Amino acid sequence: MSSLSSAVPSAACKPAPSPTASPRRAPAPAAHQFGKSAAGLRSPARREIGTSSRVGALKVEATAQMEGFTVKSVPTKPIEGQKTGTSGLRKKTKVFTSEHYLANWIQSLFNALGDEAKGKTIGLGGDGRYFNKEAVQIILKLAAGNGIKKVVVGQNAIMATPAMSALIRRRSMYGGLIMSASHNPGGPEEDWGIKFNYSSGEPAPEKITDKIFGFTQSIGELKVADIPDVDLSKVGTSKFGSFEVEVVDYTAEYFATLKEVFDFPALRKFMTRADFSFVFDALHAVTGAYAGPLFVNELGGKPDSIRNGVPLEDFGGGHPDPNLTYAHDLVELMWSDKAPVFGAASDGDGDRNMVLGSHFFVTPSDSVAIIAANAQAAIPYFKSGLKGVARSMPTSGALDRVAEKLSLPFYETPTGWKFFGNLMDADRCSICGEESFGTGADHVREKDGLWAVLAWLAILAHKNKDVPEGGKFVSVKDIVMEHWKQFGRNFYSRYDYEGVESDKADAMIQHLETVIAAAKKGDKFGDYVLETADNFTYTDPIDGSVAKNQGIRFVFQDGSRIIFRLSGTGSAGATIRLYIEAYTADPALFEKDAQDVLKSIIGTALEVSKLQHFTGRDKPTVIT
Repeated sequence: MSSLSSAVPSAACKPAPSPTASPRRAPAPAAHQFGKSAAGLRSPARREIGTSSRVGALKVEATAQMEGFTVKSVPTKPIEGQKTGTSGLRKKTKVFTSEHYLANWIQSLFNALGDEAKGKTIGLGGDGRYFNKEAVQIILKLAAGNGIKKVVVGQNAIMATPAMSALIRRRSMYGGLIMSASHNPGGPEEDWGIKFNYSSGEPAPEKITDKIFGFTQSIGELKVADIPDVDLSKVGTSKFGSFEVEVVDYTAEYFATLKEVFDFPALRKFMTRADFSFVFDALHAVTGAYAGPLFVNELGGKPDSIRNGVPLEDFGGGHPDPNLTYAHDLVELMWSDKAPVFGAASDGDGDRNMVLGSHFFVTPSDSVAIIAANAQAAIPYFKSGLKGVARSMPTSGALDRVAEKLSLPFYETPTGWKFFGNLMDADRCSICGEESFGTGADHVREKDGLWAVLAWLAILAHKNKDVPEGGKFVSVKDIVMEHWKQFGRNFYSRYDYEGVESDKADAMIQHLETVIAAAKKGDKFGDYVLETADNFTYTDPIDGSVAKNQGIRFVFQDGSRIIFRLSGTGSAGATIRLYIEAYTADPALFEKDAQDVLKSIIGTALEVSKLQHFTGRDKPTVIT
C-alpha cells in the first residue's frame, strides 16, 4: 500500500485526491449459497475452498445421538495463532478456510461457554464478505452439536454489527456471532474475522475471550451435527429434531430499535424538503443492505442518493473504511460544484461512520461532541437528558468540554467498546465515541454507523425546523462553527502507519517507554511544556478491572497532546497510530487548516518517537 503523497486538510479545506485508495472493480459474481444449496448446486467459491474446510467431510472417530440427529466427533488438534481479542479473531481468508481453522475456534468458543450456553438461542450473521455463507453452515453444525437450541441467522448471512447487538437485546438472546473483519478489505486474498457478542449485545469480555484462547491450545475434537445445509435465501424456520434455525429479515429488529430513538416521521418530513439533498456511500459493504430500506423506503430519500449500495463479497475491490482516503469518491462529490447538503458513509460491518457537509468534513471527535451537545433538543430518546458521556483516550477533548459545560458525568476509557458497555449497563453513559469513526449510544452495545448518520439528520432537522424552504438553510458547517464558538475548537489529526513490521513497531514503543520514564513535569519538548507523560492505565469504575499499557501519552500544559498506540485491527503486521491535538478558543483561528496548526507538534511527535528511524516510513498511509 502506497503512502499519501500529501496531508489531508482539515474541516475547512478540501482534501487532496489520494493515490492510496484502491480502485473499484467489478467483482466476480457472488456465491449466494456455499456448499450444496437447496437445488444441489455448488458455487465457484465452494470449489476454490475445497472440502478440507468442511468439518463434516473428515474422518469421524465417534458418534452420539442427539434428539433428532447424530453428532459426529471429529478429531482435531490445536492450531497456533488463535488468540482472541475484544474484536474477535481476524486473519487472512485463506487462513480461515484452511482445515479446521474456523471449526477449532467455534468449538473452543462453545467449550468456553460450557453448560451455560446449552439450550440457549444465539444470533449469527455478518458483513457480506467472502466465505461468510460457507462459514454459516460450519457454525450451524457445530452449534447443534454443542447443544445450542436455536440459531437466528440474518437472511443471506447478513447482519450488521449494531443490528446484531439490537437483535440480541430485543430477543433477550444468550449472544451472537458476527462474521466480519470490520473495515478491513474482503475477498479470497484479503481478510476474514469472527467475534462473539454477549447477552447485553456487547463484545465478549476478557473472561470469555481468554477461555476461548485456552481451549484453542488444547482442543482435541469437534462436535459436529449431521444436519443438511440451510437455505439462507428465504426467511423462515427450519427444524432438525431439537435444533432450530430461523432465517430472519436483518432489518426488522434493528429498525425497530432505531425507531425508539428517533422521530421517523419528522426525519421523513425533513428528508423530503426541496432544499435538502443527501448522499450515503455504503462502500459495497453491509450497510448497503440497510441503506435503501432505511433512507429511501422509511425516510423518503431519493433512490439515487445511495451509492455503492449493493454488498459485495470483496467490497468491489475497495477498502470499506469510511475516511477521507478510502471513501474518496464521496469526498470528491462533496467538494464538487454538485455537492449535496449532507453526505455520509459507513464501513464493512456498519459500526463506523463518516459525516460530511458541502465542502466540509466533520472529524469523528467533533461529531460525538456535537451529537452530545444537541441530543436532548434534537433526539426524542434523550429528551430527559443524558446520563453521562464517554470517549476513548485517543479521541480529542472536544467531548470533555461539552460534559463540563452541561455538567454531565464524563469518562475517558481505553479504546474498545466493551469499556463503554460497562458504563451503559450501569446507567452511567448515554453517548460515547472513538476517534476511529465510531460513535454510538446506549440503544445498543456497539458503535453504530447508521445511528450516527440519523443523529446528524435529526440535528439538521432541529436546526432548520423554523427555516422555511428557500430560507437561509442551516448547514453542517454552520452547526460545527456554532459549536466551536460555544466550546472552542480542538484541532486534531491521526496518522496511521499501516503494515509496519511488528518488531520495528515494538522497538519504537520501547523507545518511547524510556522517554516517558525519564520525563518530568516542566520538561520542554519542542515548543511545548510537559504536564504529564505516561502509558495510560484505566481502572473500570464498574467492575474494578484494570487495563494497562493502553497508549503512550504526552500531555502539555497548554492542553496539547501527543499519543501513540499500536492498533490490533489488522490481520498482518502492526498499525502505528499517532494522534496529535491542540486547543484554541480564538474564533479567528477556527477555519485554519488543522495540518497547518498542528505542524509544529507533529514535528515534535516524530522527533520524540524517532518513528521514521524505527520504521523507515517517511509518510503515513492514511491521515484523518
